[in-house]
Amino acid sequence: MSTLLTGRRRLSLGLALAAVLTGVGAYTASAASAAAAPAPIPLTSSACPADLQQGEADGCVTQLQLELNLTGARITVDGQFGPATGTAVRTFQAAHALGVDGIVGPATKSALDAAAAAASGTVDLRTQCGDLQTGAGGACVSTLQTMLNTFHAGRLTVDGQFGPGTDTAVRNFQAVHALTIDGIAGTAVKNALYTSTPAPLPSGAVDPAKVLNAAKSYLGVKYVWGGGHSLRGEGPGPSLGTCDLYNGPQPCKANITTGLDCSGLVRAAFWFGAGIDLANGGGTTEQTQDKHLTPITESQRRPGDVEYFGADAHNTVHVVLYAGTDPTTGADMMYEARETNSNVHYVTLRTGGYWYHVTA
Repeated sequence: MSTLLTGRRRLSLGLALAAVLTGVGAYTASAASAAAAPAPIPLTSSACPADLQQGEADGCVTQLQLELNLTGARITVDGQFGPATGTAVRTFQAAHALGVDGIVGPATKSALDAAAAAASGTVDLRTQCGDLQTGAGGACVSTLQTMLNTFHAGRLTVDGQFGPGTDTAVRNFQAVHALTIDGIAGTAVKNALYTSTPAPLPSGAVDPAKVLNAAKSYLGVKYVWGGGHSLRGEGPGPSLGTCDLYNGPQPCKANITTGLDCSGLVRAAFWFGAGIDLANGGGTTEQTQDKHLTPITESQRRPGDVEYFGADAHNTVHVVLYAGTDPTTGADMMYEARETNSNVHYVTLRTGGYWYHVTA
């Protein structure tokens, strides 16, 4: 198959594999200042103790510090409940007619959540917003975008406009949480955003199981030419594609359809399963040149390896992800996004291509 060049980025027409990630609280507009702190966890999450107090060190404290800063404190956001955080809690309690004990119990959490929401202009998606989807705008979308970013479901500019990037991030979130993948932030998505515990992107050695689970989460997602390549800056995951150099079935609907192509699927699988962005959104040929890929022979393949098809090892048009041997059938299997009018699927492995291990 041919490749297409869009915005100096060549995209594979062929096949693709993909996946997704995790969740957190609403008041994280200052999260950039907490890059080294544990990921914030909503104060009302079951992952947080009923009473937060000095000595606690986790994402619950990160969230607490972010909310305190939104209401006027000036403390370092490090996820450590030390003396400065205790002082900020007492100051807040005194200003809101609460018992001044430096302990963040249910009453303080409730008052702090409300004050932080008022200060930041965020809203509670569950009680103040209807279903959110493409075309929506305003504070509800801004809050949604902030929360999706904290879950690593997207790389969104928080602009209050529900466009293609936000649609992709919602789909990413839905996939990792085993929800219907439709790009609509309805009741199930909102509940998961508020009750799930956020997790960082994987790092360190590549765990093939995580990569394959990421790919598996996109079974049934439509094949779309250019899908998953951040053509509009939305990050890895299902996205609108492009009709540029498209030569599949007519009329072309890639630019109005959300999905993945072959290299878009592989990109998302390794981003959400290993924290590696292969070729930063490039197509199959660019992926084969990525520093994380090591050429191997077919006999050396193992689950989680990738196989590219083309004229030679660095001039390719299609890629699949090797899933290993199916325990039920004994057949070697792969995850693949093959062509227009098909979906991401799990099928018997085809061989004869060029094989690579992906390492951190």
